[in-house]
Amino acid sequence: MSAIARLGRRWPSRVPALARFIASKVGRSVKTDRSYKVYASQRRVRFTEMEYAIPRAHAAEAVRRVLEIAAAADPPVVFPIEVRFVAGDDSHLSPAHERDTTYIAVHQFEGVAWEGYFRSVEAVMNEYEGRPHWGKRHFQSAETLAARYPHWDAFREVRERLDPEGAFRNEYTDRVLGPVGAPTVESA
Repeated sequence: MSAIARLGRRWPSRVPALARFIASKVGRSVKTDRSYKVYASQRRVRFTEMEYAIPRAHAAEAVRRVLEIAAAADPPVVFPIEVRFVAGDDSHLSPAHERDTTYIAVHQFEGVAWEGYFRSVEAVMNEYEGRPHWGKRHFQSAETLAARYPHWDAFREVRERLDPEGAFRNEYTDRVLGPVGAPTVESA
């Protein structure tokens, strides 16, 4: 896969043919087990990734729209779009909080421009009240995220109580959660 992705980076016009070749060689499988057994795998290819959680009811429509974006992306996209489903949960800042969820992930090979593609996909995810995977790329901020989490302010209160000095804060957490000691963001 790495060699094919490098070919696509060097000759973007050949990406559709390379993607068809890869797709013809990839087997279809269904895996049912604990998540750490299903999703843990070696990564031999370097890439960057964005993943969003949206309400399950919008899965088919959202995937169709993301496929259209990927097909028109410049530079072309070599990676498949990943889709997975999870049940809703009760963790305050879980992307699957209180809703059955579809995760949609997009990737771009190392060294290939990704921001335009990811911003276009994120615009679609915003229309479905998408919640980003906290450990992957996204362009959200505390102001854009607060309304997407019903217990945002409760989480912020716990954070303030447990880390009043901001020992565990950094630039990223300041952007997505707001700085420690900042007024809470109004959530809807």
